[in-house]
Amino acid sequence: MILIADSGSTKTEWIVLDKNKHTRTFYTSGFNPYYFKSEEIEQIVSNELPTDLNISAIKQVIYYGSGCSTVENCSIVSQAFNRIFSHARLTIHHDLLAAAHALLGHSSGIACILGTGSNSCRFDGNMIVQQVPSLGYLLGDEGSATAIGKKLITAIVYNEAPEALINAFNETYKLSLGQMLDSIYRKEKPGVFLSGFSKFIGMHISNPYCRNLVAEVFDDFIRVQLSKYDNYKTIPVSFTGSVAFHFSEILKERLSKNGIQPGNILASPAEGLINYYTIG
Repeated sequence: MILIADSGSTKTEWIVLDKNKHTRTFYTSGFNPYYFKSEEIEQIVSNELPTDLNISAIKQVIYYGSGCSTVENCSIVSQAFNRIFSHARLTIHHDLLAAAHALLGHSSGIACILGTGSNSCRFDGNMIVQQVPSLGYLLGDEGSATAIGKKLITAIVYNEAPEALINAFNETYKLSLGQMLDSIYRKEKPGVFLSGFSKFIGMHISNPYCRNLVAEVFDDFIRVQLSKYDNYKTIPVSFTGSVAFHFSEILKERLSKNGIQPGNILASPAEGLINYYTIG
């Protein structure tokens, strides 16, 4: 039995393969080794794995995770997983490789993640050959749910959004400025807090202001990330992640306006990863 995990900051999607067939999918909380210790990751996964999952039958664990771009961070995850899946062979990859495998298979192209955070890379069909640095929720994450949340909150607090939208926001969340700042600067997972407001934008996407806000966020991603790849206008650019999927119409519009050819757009890498490991 093979267990494949794709983990972001919000959730982890687990795929179970048995005898080269997909038999099960389940979810646990997400985690990032930049913010969690090995013991904390072990506790999260151990507490949330399905009780009927036969851990001793798992012979291989393939983990793709956000933050797993350094040896130190990969070690944090591996220590936790080796204690949980002691009978399994463990492989750890960055979540960007999950996007490349799922979106491109063995073909070349540009693979992007637009979810809670954002990232991108150029893939040659075998390995990642170029990557624009991802600076996280404080300095980067252009095109992501976090970026959408930051833009929305700023506009609400500074009274720059339409009055009807501000009223709807206040009625929906009932958050004081102090509570918002506390969640951003004092509590855990500020990026997840910020990204949650993208759902509000989705609920009001027919409002021209909200639609334009999403378009601006995607334009930022194109300018900061995609434009750094020399051939970004001549090869397909594919996306995975909730933001790319739910706002795909606006995303395609902005790509087209910038002369970029959209490739696959998936809500999550799961379907593509199943094909990658069962079909090859």
